[in-house]
Amino acid sequence: MYVIGLDVGTSGVKSTVFDEKANVLHHAYREYDLICPGDGMFELDPRVLIDKAFEVLAESTQDCDKKEIRAICVTSFGESFVCFDENDQILANTMIYMDHRGTEEGEEFTKLFSEKEIFSKSGNYVDPMFAIYKLRWLHKNRPEMMAKVKRISFITDFITYMLGADHICDYSLAARSGMFDFKEKTWWKEAVDFAGLKISMLPKPAPGGSVVGTMSSRVANELGMTTGVKLIVGGHDQILAAVGSGARDEGDIANGMGTVDCLTAVMDGGSMNMEKMLNYKFPIVPYLDQQDQYVTYAFNMSGGCTVKWFRDTLAKDIAEKSDAYELLNQEAPQKPTSIITIPYFAGSGTPYSDSVTPAAMVGMRLNTSRGDLFRAFMEGETYEMKLNIDCLEDIGIHLKRIITVGGGSKSPMWMQIRADIFEQEVCLPKNSEAGTLASAILCYTNIGVYDSIAQAQGDLIEYKSTFLPQQENVPTYRKNYAQYKRIYEAIKEIYK
Repeated sequence: MYVIGLDVGTSGVKSTVFDEKANVLHHAYREYDLICPGDGMFELDPRVLIDKAFEVLAESTQDCDKKEIRAICVTSFGESFVCFDENDQILANTMIYMDHRGTEEGEEFTKLFSEKEIFSKSGNYVDPMFAIYKLRWLHKNRPEMMAKVKRISFITDFITYMLGADHICDYSLAARSGMFDFKEKTWWKEAVDFAGLKISMLPKPAPGGSVVGTMSSRVANELGMTTGVKLIVGGHDQILAAVGSGARDEGDIANGMGTVDCLTAVMDGGSMNMEKMLNYKFPIVPYLDQQDQYVTYAFNMSGGCTVKWFRDTLAKDIAEKSDAYELLNQEAPQKPTSIITIPYFAGSGTPYSDSVTPAAMVGMRLNTSRGDLFRAFMEGETYEMKLNIDCLEDIGIHLKRIITVGGGSKSPMWMQIRADIFEQEVCLPKNSEAGTLASAILCYTNIGVYDSIAQAQGDLIEYKSTFLPQQENVPTYRKNYAQYKRIYEAIKEIYK
């Protein structure tokens, strides 16, 4: 018996095949490129997404008995959407969360509702990343195309729909649209109207982890599977990273280090400080099928793509090597640098939501090496997440543990930097690909292997190592962190 976790990211798509004990049998990955049609514009071609998804499903299952595949759970990045016409044809590329289109439309929405009203209803602050504002932008700038739109899908349910499922999304991706009432778990009509849509065009919302259909005969024939394969909407990748890391109680923080560097904090509904959360731009997102449990995200937009940019731009001589990051780690010094990096290559995330202030490096000298710069990149990203941790504590979330997963967690140097700057223990699960493990867990609970998510987490998630703060580095990092905050304010003033 096998299950599959399919994780659709902004850089690539990954398929992982598990047996009934969560052993990884096979996996496959395909990258794709961002399309940048103009300044501040970032898109992906949804046709490429689905083609690459089919490729990794085919490759990862080529040595399996495909008749034994029971379920596929899909997780993806949030905020983005796909437009279909009446013939189910895709009408355009999908704008991703880094795209700045929708800024003026957000300001327009605040003339109808105050930011406090918007936050209390949708759990979101006003930001162009959300689908509501991009849809409004499209109506104003691409009216002929939008006149043809008959259906909107978000990325997870776009993939499940193309595999044969019904038009159903999960609560977490609905919440990341800016059009969802997070308390009532229904579409917010006034927001949908503002976006220029009808509720009938949107997918039906359901709890994360829901079965939304089975594989179509056409897809089953193409992939060599059966039509009995259950299709499950896992939801937003950050929530799945929390599930797969073992975060399930208030105070558990999952740090997903992917393209976006995100801290996912579990909260009980009664403990939310709405005023402070709005001030820090911390969203409220329903947590799977838990009735009064939510998560919030504290994040930097650039995250892992900062080190990818470094590799591809400043380390071209080794960029094509499979161990490029390991080689850069070897070049980096073992002690803290005095270089301060502001990692806003794609704007900031929380707590500022600043799309204007650019990335910057301060403190370089003639003897600065590439290794110094690489460590400074890792430090700068960590200062930004330390800022977010301070804000999470201010809203009343008392950290119990930080569980780090994703590509960045594979760097021992970066993990030690995090422990030193956070002044917290940082633990790593044995399976660093928490999102696909979470997808497997949701599959298991839907096919009867486990009775609950908590039972599966307790049985399947183990931790391999813990990084403790190195006390000799803490004073230097405290000083650098204070400088980091001052440098941001100075650069912000210059570019405002």
